[in-house]
Amino acid sequence: MKRGFILLELILVIIILSLALMLVSPSLSRFSKTAELRSMAQKTAAILRHSRSEAIHKGKVYQVILHPESREIRVLWVEPDKQRSEEDRAKQEASPPFFTLPDWISMEEVELKPPQYPTEFQAIEFYPNGGSNGGSFLLRGDIEQGYRIKVHLITGMVEIEKTG
Repeated sequence: MKRGFILLELILVIIILSLALMLVSPSLSRFSKTAELRSMAQKTAAILRHSRSEAIHKGKVYQVILHPESREIRVLWVEPDKQRSEEDRAKQEASPPFFTLPDWISMEEVELKPPQYPTEFQAIEFYPNGGSNGGSFLLRGDIEQGYRIKVHLITGMVEIEKTG
């Protein structure tokens, strides 16, 4: 007698696996969004930390410009003791390094102290002594949790705090 599977058994197994996959897929999607949100928060914090490091190393003031509406983060520098030429200023402002958050992640509750070097946008400044103007903002996705990114006023240290 031959042993094997009949067609009905194979169809039944495929149906059971399909139902199980349908039950698991929303949770996998949510896990994926949670991981991507955490990754974006870590990348944003890395940009801030790098700007602080560059300010200390190069003796310049670095401004991290936040655009909540367009979800962009830009990095500009200012030399406090020297006037930049119009050419340098135009060159930097024409193509500053920037990072854009995905469409489903929003930047909310932006609370920053006024910068020492005025700008028309909200900015976190890092100074050559390692300090900053300080502040915090929240990255939130279409899931319930978010990540608050805080920049310490005196030390310029950056930390990430999970919310929700």
